[in-house]
Amino acid sequence: MSIQTQIRHVSGIAIFDLSGRMVAGAEGKTLREILLRAYERGNRWMLLNCEDLSSVDSSGIGELVGAYATIVRRGGVLRLLNPSQRLTDLLDMTGLDTLFEIHDDELIALASFNSAGNARAQQKLTDYLDRDL
Repeated sequence: MSIQTQIRHVSGIAIFDLSGRMVAGAEGKTLREILLRAYERGNRWMLLNCEDLSSVDSSGIGELVGAYATIVRRGGVLRLLNPSQRLTDLLDMTGLDTLFEIHDDELIALASFNSAGNARAQQKLTDYLDRDL
């Protein structure tokens, strides 16, 4: 993964402005490592701004799912903001669009972090893992 992140905080929510590529073979830290380190520093609510990701492939999707599962299983919440059309298509083709809560507006995304929305994230992961393949 050759991904860069800039982190900013708004109302207790860590917003990760992602840029670069989430593809197989690229060097650098994985998204899961970056998010787990942030979680361990006390960031429980995370919003991934995907607007500046230049490329995403199936390995990148796998990394995104792994990061999501790691954070949600630990009690955190992770949502997506501004995915590219390519990322949206990949999530749709793989059925992962039902797992992730996806927003196109940052203010609406920030407002979605509340107890009901967070419980919904936990249930989505449980339902996704329990589905028949």
